[in-house]
Amino acid sequence: MMTTTDPKDLKFEQALKILEDISERMTANTDDLDEMLRLYEEGIVYLKICREKLAEVEMKVTLLNEKMMKEIPQEEENG
Repeated sequence: MMTTTDPKDLKFEQALKILEDISERMTANTDDLDEMLRLYEEGIVYLKICREKLAEVEMKVTLLNEKMMKEIPQEEENG
């Protein structure tokens, strides 16, 4: 199910949907070993894309949290 666009240009949700479709096809197709291998190789491409996009989002969230912690004044303890 390779698309004509560069897989790296896909949004996370699009890549995940393709990966899910590949997984379903692999589960349903147990007769043709060559097809299973092709689907596996294709799945690896989309799995890598999903992981990279998740890592990017995780980094952005971390940076935003750090920025927020610097901007919010820390509450002073009243003793």
